[in-house]
Amino acid sequence: MKKIAVLVVDGVEEVECLTTVDFCRRAGIDVTTVSVNGKKQIRGSHDIIFHTDTVYDEVDFDIYDGIVYPGGPGTAALGDAKGTRALAERFLNEGKLVAAICAAPGMLSETGLIKGRTATGYPGCKPEGGAVWTEHTTETDGNLVTGKGPGAASYFALAVIRYLLGEEKEAEIYASTMMP
Repeated sequence: MKKIAVLVVDGVEEVECLTTVDFCRRAGIDVTTVSVNGKKQIRGSHDIIFHTDTVYDEVDFDIYDGIVYPGGPGTAALGDAKGTRALAERFLNEGKLVAAICAAPGMLSETGLIKGRTATGYPGCKPEGGAVWTEHTTETDGNLVTGKGPGAASYFALAVIRYLLGEEKEAEIYASTMMP
């Protein structure tokens, strides 16, 4: 069974975070929500309060196949949290999934972590750093999956599923959630 960790902080864009968690769990991926600010209760960017499974300091990231960075107004705090950018670098270098949506791809780009990689993100959150930005809903470049923003959350989650479990599972989850 594939395992991913979704890193969250106060100010996270709820739809990006929780849609990814929901779709991935429907696909059979073991998803752990991880608070990076030391408390399990999170207040999202639209005042939705939810609880994470655990906190960052209690996680052994060696057991995960990927990490997800949702966006939102809390993205700067997510990027500033101890170890989160180094974790992205480690996963990218190890060939493990790094998925980021909305402002989070920009947070990774500004460090140079995704230099030369094709990515998408929220308009206005695409800083210098060498990423090749597109306006597509999602982008997959090797082990990097990126999404444009809240309206792309379903497609972003499906891209994560496709990367981890293949096109057949993605199609199954698409058919059961998107009502084609």
